[in-house]
Amino acid sequence: MQVRYEYFSESYPRFGVYDIKKWAEIQQYYLHENLSEIVEKSQEYSRERQIFLLDESRFSFFRFDIYLDCPDGFTIQMLHDITAEKMNYIEREQGVSWWFLSTYVDSVFVNGEEKPHMVWESGNIFFRLYIIYIDYNTLNQFDGVYGKVRDNKNIMILPQSFHTTLFLRNNLKRENFFLLYISENSAKIIKISNSFYESVKTLNLWIWALKQMYKDNWISQYRYKSYEEVQWNSIAEWLVVDTIEFFSTLFFSWLETEWYIWSDMFLISPIVKNGHFMEVFNKKYREYADNYIIPFHYSDKLDTFGKVWEPEDMDTLIYLNCEI
Repeated sequence: MQVRYEYFSESYPRFGVYDIKKWAEIQQYYLHENLSEIVEKSQEYSRERQIFLLDESRFSFFRFDIYLDCPDGFTIQMLHDITAEKMNYIEREQGVSWWFLSTYVDSVFVNGEEKPHMVWESGNIFFRLYIIYIDYNTLNQFDGVYGKVRDNKNIMILPQSFHTTLFLRNNLKRENFFLLYISENSAKIIKISNSFYESVKTLNLWIWALKQMYKDNWISQYRYKSYEEVQWNSIAEWLVVDTIEFFSTLFFSWLETEWYIWSDMFLISPIVKNGHFMEVFNKKYREYADNYIIPFHYSDKLDTFGKVWEPEDMDTLIYLNCEI
């Protein structure tokens, strides 16, 4: 099995490739190529199961709360009919021209009692139906190589944070939160409401931008120094903190204009290793939201498969825990 994880950037596309051998031995490497090139190369491994964890900008997300009175029991056909009805609504009323990718159901309650499923259950039934679409351009890049990729059982395409949102809900009991990714050449923030995608936005304040601020303030040499090393030089510490405060103010001012800030934020990024950044970033967020930035780079509920994982690997690690 191979997992390909997209670090989306128009200018600097990159994919992390995780080659999983027998006994969960994992070989990891990076390819600085765009999606079209990655899909083309993946054909060499067409007999293996291949997972593509792609950026959320390639998908469109819909959720429906379903209430039914089923005295004679709920059937699979009823679920198919409800799904078809909601898909028709999405495509007709909302003008979505993307292609249907997948659907799933959770939060099932029968007569007020939580249940693992609703099939053959009778009475008052509630469940949440989730429908995910993928944009035509992305789908066509796969179809150009594999034919109808949706009929290929060896290929799975998912939003990269999909299993992470479920993990945070099921294991940390979080239903409303922000999921923030900051990488070298990209940054995005995902708003999760009631355990599902409400909105996804990208911004230009990524790690490279912070590096440039360090350079402009003549403190580049302190970019990789430890928290203690920076503290030894009071002038350098002041400049580092001031630079991060400026970055943080830009970031949260932008966020405040886009959304009402109302919840904790989970940060997935290599920058969580920077003690000064986390301290200042968290302090600034509390000024805006009275909530916390939570560096999400480890959980004792996850099997690491005997491997050291970087903070930016969390989505892949969670996926592998669900599937291996």
